[in-house]
Amino acid sequence: MKSAFTSAVRISFLLTFSVLLLSSFLSAPQTIERFSATITTRQVQQGKSVTVKGEVFYQRNGSMVTRFVSPREVVILANKLGETRIYDPNRNTVIRYQNAAYSSQTTQLAFFLNGMTSDMGLLQLGFVQDKTMYDAKNRLVTEWKPKTNKSDGVVQRVKLVFNQGNPIYMHYVDGAGKIFRKVFYYNYQFVENRPFPTTTTEILYNKSDSTVSKTAYSDIRLNQVAQSPYFNFSIPSTAKTE
Repeated sequence: MKSAFTSAVRISFLLTFSVLLLSSFLSAPQTIERFSATITTRQVQQGKSVTVKGEVFYQRNGSMVTRFVSPREVVILANKLGETRIYDPNRNTVIRYQNAAYSSQTTQLAFFLNGMTSDMGLLQLGFVQDKTMYDAKNRLVTEWKPKTNKSDGVVQRVKLVFNQGNPIYMHYVDGAGKIFRKVFYYNYQFVENRPFPTTTTEILYNKSDSTVSKTAYSDIRLNQVAQSPYFNFSIPSTAKTE
C-alpha cells in the first residue's frame, strides 16, 4: 500500500502539474494570480486501488504547493526554476529535486490558467506540429514530433485532439511506435471565462500492466477568494534532508 500511495502521489502531482484550457471569448478574462482547489485522485494498479486527497495552491509567479492529506500528509513545493521539494511533516524530512523539466510553468495547470492550450506546451517542450486533420466527429486533431530527431528520446510523437476548441485527449508514442500514455480531459466548467476541465484521467502503460489515475478538482477558488497559509508555506529549517 505504501508503494501504491507513493505512485498515486507522484501521478496526482504530475496531473496537478498537469490541467487545461483557454480560448477566445467576447469579454477578456481576468488575470488569474492565485488558484486553489481540492483534488481527489483514485488510482488503480495491479488490481489494487488507492485514493489520495489533497489541495493545490498555484500562483502566477510559478509557485505551486500541493498538500496531500490522505491517506497520509505530504507537502510538495515546486517553482518555475524546476526546484521541487517533498516534505513529510510527520517525519520532518525533505527530499529535493532540481530539473528544468519539472518547472511549474511547463505544467498543464499553468498552460490552462495562462492561456497556452493551443499546443499544450508542446512547442515549449521542443515539439513541432507536422499533421492537422479533422476526425469523423469533426474534431480537430493535431500531431507533433520532436523538433530535432532524437532516437533515444522517450516521446517520439504526440496526438492532441480538440472538441469545440477544448483539449479533450492526448496520447504519447515511444520509439517503438507504441502508445505509452493517454490523457483525457472532461467535465469542463468556466473559471474566469476560461473552460477548465475539472476531471482528468491518465492511463500509463508498461510491459505487463497499466496504471489508471482519475483526478477530480472541486472547490476551485481564484485570486482574493483563494486564501490559505499554504500559498506561502515554508519547510521548517529543522527538516532533515533525505
